[in-house]
Amino acid sequence: MKKLSLLIALASTSMVGHSQNNNEKNVPPAPIEQSKFSIGIIGGFGHSFLMPYSNTTFRPSWNAGISAIYAPKQHLGIGIDVLYSVEGAKFKYTNPVSQTDYTVQTELDYIRIPVKAIYFFRGYEKDFRPKVALGPTLGILMSETNSVNAASVDLGANLSLGFNYRIAKAIWINLDASYYQGFLDTYSSNSDKDLNGNIRLNAGINLGF
Repeated sequence: MKKLSLLIALASTSMVGHSQNNNEKNVPPAPIEQSKFSIGIIGGFGHSFLMPYSNTTFRPSWNAGISAIYAPKQHLGIGIDVLYSVEGAKFKYTNPVSQTDYTVQTELDYIRIPVKAIYFFRGYEKDFRPKVALGPTLGILMSETNSVNAASVDLGANLSLGFNYRIAKAIWINLDASYYQGFLDTYSSNSDKDLNGNIRLNAGINLGF
């Protein structure tokens, strides 16, 4: 009888322990805590131009700098970048005598400061989160090449579409396609209103806190 009682006690203890282990395995993982602030590096490449000219052609353009995002809500955030941006325009002409084509390229280098209102799609627990951003962009002219008397300040708006992809806890890869449209006349010395513009693909990595 004592042996039977001991076997029953051991079996009961084993079953309780097994049940507890199964329950622990079935407990869902804790939700990922939202990082309200993140900072990182960003760089991009694309095409810059001047409006309203029709004889512009592809002009390589790039930027690089730091990016920060404050997102107090799951779907809403505010972003600010500080970028060194190489811009300008490339014009195509035809020599009226020889009928040969030639190009003239200008370069305008800015410190760009885009401020963005960002809307994130999908919940924070998702690794892949599409986003759209819109906001003003300030440009401070640092240098100009093949260009004379460009305005020292440029102001416009930037629209971007892209996504964030989480590769580890609070580490995000960012990819955005952006369009910038200037509002201020770059060259007040002529009769046309010369407006900066660029199209770029930007990529970066942010660390959340």
